[in-house]
This record gives sequence, structure tokens and C-alpha cells, in this order.
Amino acid sequence: MHRMRGVIALVLLVCFVAAFVLTACDGDSPDPESAATPDSEVVVLAAASVEPVLQRIEQGLQERDAGLTLAAEYGGTSTLVSQIRSGRPFDVVITASRAHMGELVEDGHVSRDAYPVATNRLALVVPAENPAGVDSFDDFIAHADDLLTATCAPEVPCGELTRTMEEELGVEVHTDTEETSVSSVMTKVRMAEVDAGFTYITDARAAGDEVQVFEIPDFANNDTQIWAAIAAEPEDREAAEQLLTLVAGETGRTAFEEAGFLPPPAAEASSTD
Repeated sequence: MHRMRGVIALVLLVCFVAAFVLTACDGDSPDPESAATPDSEVVVLAAASVEPVLQRIEQGLQERDAGLTLAAEYGGTSTLVSQIRSGRPFDVVITASRAHMGELVEDGHVSRDAYPVATNRLALVVPAENPAGVDSFDDFIAHADDLLTATCAPEVPCGELTRTMEEELGVEVHTDTEETSVSSVMTKVRMAEVDAGFTYITDARAAGDEVQVFEIPDFANNDTQIWAAIAAEPEDREAAEQLLTLVAGETGRTAFEEAGFLPPPAAEASSTD
């Protein structure tokens, strides 16, 4: 009887050891060496017109599982600059003008290595149904005082560009509402809250058949440059530099081109100095 109990105990011990070994070798068991590390998040403050570009870049990062995610917030460049001056934390900033980036560099909010990454131009847009019957830029100017028109505020790059257009072409837009970003102008035009609006050509094209677009005659300084830079003290410098490399490199150039932007001036130095 004692011998039988010993045999049974031995069999149970062997089964226990075998079960332990099988469990340890099971592919579903956790392996701390192979556990995925969390993605590095980069906080980006970007001009509203750049949104489709960053969406393209972020999609590429997700498809490649690059371990980098974007937390992007979009708005008028002047608003973003004000937020940064008020202490808003960020890792990368993309402005719609060289002047605003120059201010951030001068104030020490960003690295002095700021880069021009694209160029944008002004466009005249009207609602798809075009209730005012505008058929060209010249026609708009001829009836501007009778039309409801939306533009960006003067401190916003697209608003500054609109004022430059008025001065260079000797025309008057007769603005009825000043918006804080191009996206706000586009919203009013798409919803036919105004008869016309001045925005960037990229935003106009992105709206598709929701608006009609009219070209503006060439004039001096008829474009604005998109600039990108890293914060002076980013949360994760390596991740921020990785994103800036993408935005300023071939990946960014392709994304900007697909969104309708023009290249930055070839002779432009990669500095705001």
C-alpha cells in the first residue's frame, strides 16, 4: 500500500512538472523582452492650412508602425504664437509665415534652426451655388462694396497677404467679417454665410465642389512661406527631431505637394536669420 502511494505521488509530481514546463514554453505567456514600448507622442501646434499635410504624415507613421504619434492642434498662426508666449507646452510648431517664426526664434521659444517647408498662395472663393453670381476676380472687385466678404484678420498670415494684395493691385475688398484662421473663412463660404472669401489656394482646392475658386492676378509678394521648428525645450527632443526631419524632408515635400502646396524658395536658407 505504501509502495502504491509512493508511485501515485511520483506520477503526480511528474505530471505537475510537465504541466509547468509546457506552460512556460507556451507562446501566449508574457515576454518582457518582446513587449512593445509605448509610442513617443509629439505635441504639434500648426497653422490651420497644414492640417491635411500632417494627417498624411501621421497616416504614414501608423502604417509603418514607426513608434511616433502626433498630438496636433491647428489654428491661426497669430493665435498659436500667442499661446506659446503664454506658456503653452509644445514640441514642434509650424507657422504660415516667416515673420511669425522669426518672432518665436527671437523670443527664444524655438530652436534657431527653423526650416521653410512649403509655399502657399491666396485665392478668392465663393459658395458652390454662387448666389452673388461672381464670375471672376475682376467681377468681384467691381461689385465688392455690394458683397458680403470674409477675410482673415490682419494679424493672421492670410489676412496680411490679403492686405498686401489690396495695396499691390490697388483694389479694395470691403471686408465684412475678419476671421482668426483660414478654416473659419472656408466654413463661412461653404455654408454660404458670405458671398465670397479670401483664403489659401490649398484650402480652396481641399474643399472640392463645395466652393468655386477664382485666380488672383499676380502681384509682388503674392505668397507666404510655411516654416517649421522644434521648441527650445521639447518634452522628447529625439521624437521632435524625428518629426521635423520628416516634415522638412522628402516625406514632408511629398505630403505638401499632394495637399496642393508649392515648394519653398530654392534659394531660401534654412534659418530665419
